[in-house]
Amino acid sequence: MEFEIKKLGINGEGIGYYKRKPVFIDNALPGEIVQARIVEDHKTYYRAGLDRIKKRSKERVIVTCPYYEDCGACQVMHLEYDAQLRYKVEGLKEALRKYAGIKIEDIKIIGSDKTLAYRNSLKLPVYQDKKGKLQSGLYKEGTDHLVYIKDCLVHDKTIERVKKNIINVLNKYGYKDVYGLYIRQLDKVEAVIVTGDIKIDEACINDLMRIEGLKSLYQSIKNRRSREFFGKMILLQGERAIAFSHQGLKLKIAPTSFFQLNTQQATKLYQTVIAMCDEDSVIFEAYAGIATMSLALAKKAKRVIASEVIPSAIADAKAAAKANDIKNGEFILGDSAETLKRYSKKEKIDILIVDPPRSGLSQEMIEVIERSKIKKMIYVSCNPSTLAKDLALLDSYKIKDIVAFDMFPQTMHVETVVLMSRVKGE
Repeated sequence: MEFEIKKLGINGEGIGYYKRKPVFIDNALPGEIVQARIVEDHKTYYRAGLDRIKKRSKERVIVTCPYYEDCGACQVMHLEYDAQLRYKVEGLKEALRKYAGIKIEDIKIIGSDKTLAYRNSLKLPVYQDKKGKLQSGLYKEGTDHLVYIKDCLVHDKTIERVKKNIINVLNKYGYKDVYGLYIRQLDKVEAVIVTGDIKIDEACINDLMRIEGLKSLYQSIKNRRSREFFGKMILLQGERAIAFSHQGLKLKIAPTSFFQLNTQQATKLYQTVIAMCDEDSVIFEAYAGIATMSLALAKKAKRVIASEVIPSAIADAKAAAKANDIKNGEFILGDSAETLKRYSKKEKIDILIVDPPRSGLSQEMIEVIERSKIKKMIYVSCNPSTLAKDLALLDSYKIKDIVAFDMFPQTMHVETVVLMSRVKGE
């Protein structure tokens, strides 16, 4: 069948129409005419497999990644970069319109200086090949099929090198019960080997620590069936948390603590948030991670309060405050909604910063925010759909500014910073 592709879906699929129902076709672009076969018939849409492109988009580029079609993680690598940015903004606008009834014509997006080799960390499954050797790869999008990937083009080259060396050392010592590998590179490299209930012997550990740049090595023991990537964490050798510098701050981060995956873009995002904050304010940061934003804001603010549920992240935040001689910060281990509820009752909070997971704000957090008298709020989001749904519920606030950031080139993911001011219940 022949389809004219009218638009791009939120996961990078081309969308045509058949019998007034949308047809989602991977690897097809708007403006193209393609031949495709319908492979799934759902109640409200079809899925089709692409057979041939009869008319090509001028925005289509040649993909150099040999794993592109099998992996599926980089949904729009076949689309030129300026067009990727344009479609991300369009997707954000559509989410705001669909879920919140918000129509904003002009949204600025900050592009990434790096469009390849930008990811500072990897989190990959590990499996045994037919020869019994460990390999790493990715699950094909939407399946449980593992795709072997020798080199990932969006990963920082250092973490790719460390990945290969770790796999080689583990194979040298004949380890089999290995499920996953986590590596992060900032100024130094930290790694976590995810295994079953096995012991990694000292000779192997010493060999691993000879890998150039590796300064922190953990083993994470878990049940293979567990959906959680990390299990019981054991420091095998090296530093508990690697040291790095960011925005003039001396920081440390443990492997279970969150930091943005694109370091250069993280700097631009944090600078934007800082510019939105007034001087001499009391600022509360929810879902703070290692509280990088709060620590950077401390010089500008009267006082910063950061809340996070991950113990290692709060430990890193407190250590960073001490290392940077920050005395006007408080770093709280606990649920952000409960902590905000408690603190907003005992002192006046001027600015609230929230940076929730992809699932967005909890219902409790929305209720706490709505009952508060906080005049300014900054919402940092990694998911336009949940952002829009939350904005629809935060009717005590009005949007003042929106800035999008491309943290993940070659994908349809977009990060968004929304500045809001309170219009009800002041």
